[in-house]
Order: sequence, then C-alpha cells, then structure tokens
Amino acid sequence: MYPSFRFRETAVLIGLVCCIARPYVVGAEKVSATDLPKHAIEQSRITVTGAPPFHLRATVMEATNPENDGYRGEIEEYWAAPNKWKRTVKTGRFSQTLIVNGEKTSEQITGDYYPNWLRTLVTAILDPASSVEGLDMSKSSDNPMIGGDLFCRRFAFRAGIPPVGNNVFSTFCFNGGLLESVGKPGYYAAYKNYKKFMGKQVARKVREYIESGTELEASVVELSELHNADEAFFAVEEPAARLETLRVTEAALRGLVVGTPVIQWPTIHGGKPAGVLSIYACIDRGGKVREVYGLNSDHPEMTDAAQKQVMTWQLKPAVNQAGAHVQVESILTFAYETHIGP
Repeated sequence: MYPSFRFRETAVLIGLVCCIARPYVVGAEKVSATDLPKHAIEQSRITVTGAPPFHLRATVMEATNPENDGYRGEIEEYWAAPNKWKRTVKTGRFSQTLIVNGEKTSEQITGDYYPNWLRTLVTAILDPASSVEGLDMSKSSDNPMIGGDLFCRRFAFRAGIPPVGNNVFSTFCFNGGLLESVGKPGYYAAYKNYKKFMGKQVARKVREYIESGTELEASVVELSELHNADEAFFAVEEPAARLETLRVTEAALRGLVVGTPVIQWPTIHGGKPAGVLSIYACIDRGGKVREVYGLNSDHPEMTDAAQKQVMTWQLKPAVNQAGAHVQVESILTFAYETHIGP
C-alpha cells in the first residue's frame, strides 16, 4: 500500500550502518532520538487525562480522484475523557456509532466490513500516538535521515514461514519535533498542516497512501472545545461488545484458508525469475478477503499476481476468545519462480 509496498520506504533512503546517538534539535531544545516519539506525543496528543473536552469532525476523500465515492467518508467524535467519548464513522457501505462510558460500551454497525483504510485514518486522527508509543528511534539499525527539520529512521524485521522469509520494514519520520509520517505493514499516515488547539499542535490534514495513483486525504473541518456536554449524550443503555480486528500470525491466517490454493505465477519479461514477496491481507468476519496491499517484493508483477489471486481466497470465519466473529489481518509471504518470456 505504498509505492511498491505499504510503507514509504522509498521516501527514506538510509544506509544500513550503525545508528548515531546524537541529539535532534527542536527549536532551541535538544531531544534525543530515544525521546523524540515521546516529545511528539506530548506536543500533539489531545486525548489525555485532564485534557479539555472537544468536538472533532473530519471528511475523507480520495485526493487523487475526488469523484471516487468508494473512499468518501465522515469521522466525528465528541470526547469528554479517555473513558468517555462518542464516535461516529460513516461511508457509503459502512457506519459505526461507538459510545464508551467508563466500563460500558455500546456499538451500532451497518455494513459487514470496517475497512482497513478507514480504520487507519480514524486512528491517525484521533489516536496518532498509538503508532509510536514506546518507540525508541535510537534502536534502528539504519542511520537517521536528517534534512533540515526532518528526522527519519527505518526498522526491519523478518516475515514469512521458514524456509520462506522476507524483509519487511517500518519507517517513522518527525519534522520539527512533531510526527510527520508513520509507515508500517497495514498502516500509513502522513501529517500536514499543524495548527494550535488548546495548547497542542494538531494536524488538520492526514494523507494515506493506498497504491500508485491513489492517495486518500482526511481533513479536519471542525475542532472546537466541547462545553457543558449533556451526560445523557454518553449514556450506554444496551452494553455490547465492540467489533474487533485482530492482527494474527501468518500461520494462523493460513490455517483458516479453505482448501489449498496455489498461486499461479505469470511469465515475466524482465527482472528476477525467482524471489520472494510479502503482502498484507485483510479479511472480514465472514472469511472473505476484502483488502490486499503489496509490501516488499523482488518483482512488482509477482506482487500483482499474488494480490489478485489472494483476493479470491475463502477463509473460515475467525473468532475471538469470547466466540465472536472478528476481522483478521496478517502479512503473507510467498516464494515465486517463473520464466522470462520473449
């Protein structure tokens, strides 16, 4: 879901050398790479205990094709405290009204699938800190990319089931001490147009890269302090469990696949005839594959072939420990071997 994979690794050209433990200058302040994520959270997080209640409304559209209604949506939140808020998310095919009040939760849903692209934007707007909380930028094996106020680092890990394995990456960037972008399997968000709100810096636009030629943009069209919120507005009359999306291991996901589908690799006209690739697959509560995004690959044509065929897979519905059907997501890694044609 990035140019050639769902994290913008190509935007961070970093050499694989030992990290340099030097401070990053934010204005007149020096912040270590270890403390940079924490610093960014403190500067921009508005959903912390004791923060002023707020009302936020955002619209979502495809920035590269505004006429495409498939990615059009609305996000609205009334927030009174970390354990008291009401959120409404709407698209043409899915809607969710979620109320959290202490230990009680209610949820109303229409539609059969909460898409990954929409959940990414909801998290990026309302809880951006969750993607970098606990991150230590000094532990990357890559040298930092530093350009002006920009500071980026990439982290690599192995994906796949032996003997098939592949390198997969996550990249984190900060600009002027604020979060600039987060790219990792299943999630990409870039933050723009920061403005002050109640002593914090809040990004008013969030970009999400889907694939080459397709980028989404969420725009915060209203952000205001919430005064004298009626307690009845957050009332939970019929508590209900929330719709869950679980990140599972590749082995667990493959264990749900019905039958033994084999990827048919097409003939190519150049590049490596044998190699590996990874993709990110999102499955609904009924076991249907709904979204597939390319990650790291030795050949883009092989990624396209894998994506198209995995989209036709049927899986057994996944359940959580309570026995409820859940959405699941995972990285899938394949070894391919094909021929070079004329």
